[in-house]
Amino acid sequence: MFKINRLRLEIQSTEFPEDNKYGFDIPFKSGLNIIAGHNSKGKSTIGSSIYYALGMEELLGAKNEIALGKALKTEFDIFDSRINSLKSFRILYSKVFVEIENEKGNIVTIRRYINSNQKDQNQNDKNTKKVLVYLSKFEDINKDVESYPLFLRNDNNNSDQYGFYHWLADFIGIQIPQVLNNKMEYSPLYLQTIFASFLIEQTKGWTDFLATIPYFGIPKNREKVIEFILDLNELAVSSKRDKIEKEENLIKTNWGKTISKLEILANEYGGTIKYLPETATAEQDAFKLTTILLNDENDNTEKSIKSLRQTYSETLNHLRNTPIKKVGENKDFIRQKLENLYEEQSSFMIKFEEFDLQLNLQKNQLENISKHYQNITKELSSQKGIQNIIEESILISNVYDKCPTCTQTVSDDLLLAEGITIEKLSLSQNIAYLSGQHKIIKRSIETLKNVIDEKKIIRKYYIKKQRELEEEIKLILQELITDDRDYSDVDTLHRVRLEKKLSDFTTIDEMFNSYITILKLISVEYSVLLQEKLLLEDSSVEDNLKLTSLEKVFKTDFLFPFKYSSNKNYNVYIQKNHPFKYFPVFKYNEFDELPQSIKTNSSASDFVRTIWAYSLSLLTRGKNHPGILILDEPGQHSVSSESLQALFEKCSAIKNRQTIIFTSIQKVLIKDGDKEIDALDLDSLLVNLVNDDYNLYKLPEIGKSIQLLPS
Repeated sequence: MFKINRLRLEIQSTEFPEDNKYGFDIPFKSGLNIIAGHNSKGKSTIGSSIYYALGMEELLGAKNEIALGKALKTEFDIFDSRINSLKSFRILYSKVFVEIENEKGNIVTIRRYINSNQKDQNQNDKNTKKVLVYLSKFEDINKDVESYPLFLRNDNNNSDQYGFYHWLADFIGIQIPQVLNNKMEYSPLYLQTIFASFLIEQTKGWTDFLATIPYFGIPKNREKVIEFILDLNELAVSSKRDKIEKEENLIKTNWGKTISKLEILANEYGGTIKYLPETATAEQDAFKLTTILLNDENDNTEKSIKSLRQTYSETLNHLRNTPIKKVGENKDFIRQKLENLYEEQSSFMIKFEEFDLQLNLQKNQLENISKHYQNITKELSSQKGIQNIIEESILISNVYDKCPTCTQTVSDDLLLAEGITIEKLSLSQNIAYLSGQHKIIKRSIETLKNVIDEKKIIRKYYIKKQRELEEEIKLILQELITDDRDYSDVDTLHRVRLEKKLSDFTTIDEMFNSYITILKLISVEYSVLLQEKLLLEDSSVEDNLKLTSLEKVFKTDFLFPFKYSSNKNYNVYIQKNHPFKYFPVFKYNEFDELPQSIKTNSSASDFVRTIWAYSLSLLTRGKNHPGILILDEPGQHSVSSESLQALFEKCSAIKNRQTIIFTSIQKVLIKDGDKEIDALDLDSLLVNLVNDDYNLYKLPEIGKSIQLLPS
């Protein structure tokens, strides 16, 4: 575990003497720390400085100094009493120091440049991808203090001895586990993913559990973070479980592909596969009855290849041993044959035309869906672009609800300003909706393409059959006008066709048996895999006890004391299995197998309370928790002042951990039209606490968080 002792920002302006440094210098203690101030006074500047100093600016949505506002990089505002207004000054350089202490009492100070005024050939700052670690308190730093540089944003900086994240994890006292990524390779459970569980920023942090967690190609990364923090046994076997799951998916994929090849083989020759297991199985006896049936043209019934081969061989031998008839001798047979062929052709062409009509309809459907997919792709790209612009403007300007010209508060909802309430989607909700549609349509396109491809193969069979009928009819028509003394070609054609079919039977039989052999081999692999699955260490008993303990603390100590009211106590659980594994869910009872998202079953304010409760539960119960929790503006979505008061009091009672809360001093929380129902007043929230219960840092009433630092 670790805690922050001190945060110091130093800015040198181009317009002031070198001795005049600006910034802030904030002390922190164990237990509850409060950074309080009016809106637009610089709370976000302080919060982002902590993230940046710890190398966690990626959780703000960008890498390096790009994630920070202009007040830390390019220009800052100072109140000028002569003009009674804020005045902007350019930044020559800026750097942030954070003093941290671990469980052993070791204290170090991390220094990281925000703007070093040194650019490389690509105009990127040379010094923001590294930190300098002093082995002392900030106040003791001098030229004789030991220090060494560490690197961020480089390859292997979570594992290399010169990597900052590797060093920070070692200093905190946690061993980052190795987990399987989506390439089936081992990689560290990056420190940034772990920090996403306790650094909750204002913009996205209240939208979901671990809302800002970076992906890094790690599947089920949220689950793995919780497994690590709670020290669950599942983490030790999860990599093996993930590997088995990947192999199982691969087996099922190969199984499906082989099944498709068998179906294509059957379709190509107008046959069907019988008694074939549709899903992967480990039973070797599952293929005993599997066979391919083909159409017997003599009686239009489906028969096995063995049966057809015997019948056709007998017919062919008979033809070979029978003298070739002359046209006159064969005329009655030819006329009857022609009549039968016309009937067969008529029936066949009706089926062929129906088949072609359906195929063309599906092709048109694919074309229309593809156009819709392109439109959604374009719209999704546009929406994400807008989101990036908005987020960038928030990061740069720190202004979200103010006019950039006159700084008056403005609403981003013109309809609401006119008293019109229409349900609408936010930009994030639009993107989520479009992304869902994008995935659904993409799957539909893939499915439709597969169907069309299969039908194209079947169409080849239809065309082949059509040509055979046309050739045979043409030959018979020619024989009907041929001299009766000439030899008949009908029996000769029949014999050639039989020879071709017998050859096809051999080909089909060989291909069918080869695919069945492949399925049997896959079945053996699946059997071995299932045995490995059974041999995995059964860690569920001990883990379930830990999760039960977490659930009790979550509900009893935090959630319901925070005035959560959307559901009853007996409807809220910590889920132990998929879906929503390890996270709070709504269930009708403990044994309900269909848990529902707690987010969709709670009001917006209650979901914020849920995040408070869950984060504090991890903080107090997590054996591997780094020991710190930062909550940026927890009074979101009309949370009541009563709930906020409970939050402050609960945090103050946790003395052996550190919580840092960024909050407004005064703010309207709940309104009914123009009438204020509830308001945040910091003094009222702290009325039951004594000074030793918390450490309060108030931002200045005049100016912003950045001030002239004492010499």
